[in-house]
Amino acid sequence: MPTPKKTKARSRSPGGARAAPARKQRRRGPPTPDSQPLGVGVADAFAIQRLSPGGTRRRHVPVRELGWAAFGEVARALAATIARKFRPAVVIGVAKGGVFAGSAVATALGAEFYPLRVERRSRDNVPAAEARTTLPDLDGKAVLIVDDVARTGATLAKARALAKKAGAREVRTAVLVTRPDGARPDFAALETDQLVLFAWDYQLDGSGGGGGSVDPGEVGV
Repeated sequence: MPTPKKTKARSRSPGGARAAPARKQRRRGPPTPDSQPLGVGVADAFAIQRLSPGGTRRRHVPVRELGWAAFGEVARALAATIARKFRPAVVIGVAKGGVFAGSAVATALGAEFYPLRVERRSRDNVPAAEARTTLPDLDGKAVLIVDDVARTGATLAKARALAKKAGAREVRTAVLVTRPDGARPDFAALETDQLVLFAWDYQLDGSGGGGGSVDPGEVGV
């Protein structure tokens, strides 16, 4: 007597209909090289490239956020350090970040303040009043150049040259953050390899013009 053929049992729903085969879950692979680093979701991507010691390609860089309250404390401490060795009559803040830092330091030192744009950058959202590319007469005055981060020191050098051209008697430089293997300004609040994100680096309203990582000006200097 012939043996009956075995058939595969198919699962059916309570109503008798065949159940759909279970879908295999796709495994999520590692992030692609184009994945954005920590903080880009809410911060300006250019800021991360500009402030990072090794740029956006350097992975696993510790991130340190410096909000407005912490920034105020750091700026006042920097001003106190400067006051012990130098008393500028004028403080020049290099746009963009140096405008915030320079203004705070100038207030603490009781000095005049002028914002200065060393490089013309189409993506900088600095108000027109802060877009100064030349300086007033600084004849015989002691001047302090302030920026947020110094890497090569090129921007500080250009600002120093402009101050000297305007007649400054003595020019010194100060930054909030400097790198252990980078430029050595006259004064610095923090020396770290960490990626420091300042309050002004955030573009929550989308006014930064997108999340591009390339800026037409000189970056990270």
